[in-house]
Amino acid sequence: MTTPTAPGRDEALAQLIESALDHLAQDWALLLAAQQGALRALSAARRRRAPHTGAVPPAIRDALAAFTTATARFNTDAGALVERWAAVDLPRAYRIGAEDALHAAVLPRGAVRPVFIWTPAHQDVLSLLTGACYPVLIRRIADTVRRSQAFGRAVAAAARTAQGPRAKELAAQHPLDTVTYEHGAQHPAASWARAALAAQSVTVANTGALTATTADLEARWVQVTDGPECGWTSHPELDRAHDTLRSAEEAATFPIAHPGCLRRFTPRPDLNTAPIEEGQPI
Repeated sequence: MTTPTAPGRDEALAQLIESALDHLAQDWALLLAAQQGALRALSAARRRRAPHTGAVPPAIRDALAAFTTATARFNTDAGALVERWAAVDLPRAYRIGAEDALHAAVLPRGAVRPVFIWTPAHQDVLSLLTGACYPVLIRRIADTVRRSQAFGRAVAAAARTAQGPRAKELAAQHPLDTVTYEHGAQHPAASWARAALAAQSVTVANTGALTATTADLEARWVQVTDGPECGWTSHPELDRAHDTLRSAEEAATFPIAHPGCLRRFTPRPDLNTAPIEEGQPI
């Protein structure tokens, strides 16, 4: 019987990302379904042209109650997913990156290859990483909840009068399948989630690799593997990253160049005493 091999670094990170994306997509789908229910109830009431008494009609009130419940569930479930991502998945990504680096490192002759241990150095770096990653994600969840609550109020207000906005207008004004960036641009929630989780997981994995480089291997240089057209500090930069040597300090400044970056670091302790220039091709 053949023993199955463990997944490689990129495959293992992809599994973490896809699992989180699946759960987040389910949470968002339930919220959007409840929003559509509220919009359908408003449209149906408008078609019936029932007399307006200033009160929310029962059918719309029921749909809004279901939407409020869905919003609360989204807040709880998506928030729990973000907490799990920071507390469980990102530490796994960190360890995947560190173990990959220790396994791939080019050692000087006679050197003993170390194994990964959660030393204080690794624990301190991981704590800083998760402390930076968690707010980025939870802020988007909180913003979606805030916009959901604004949508609920808008539907209730529209239901009290015949002159209020129609369902199509409310859907356009309150697109809950998007996230809004700081500069006001809106992006599909699924695209944002994939980009954010991928960037965080690769950044954390590469930082784990670099901490292993310096703390476990006492190496000064890393060999960079990246997309052939990827620049060092950003994708279009002419200073290409692939197949170059970078100091561990410089690599820590640019663990990735952009969301979706394929960057990976191989420690080179065998080059500690070699005359290397930053960015030197291999």
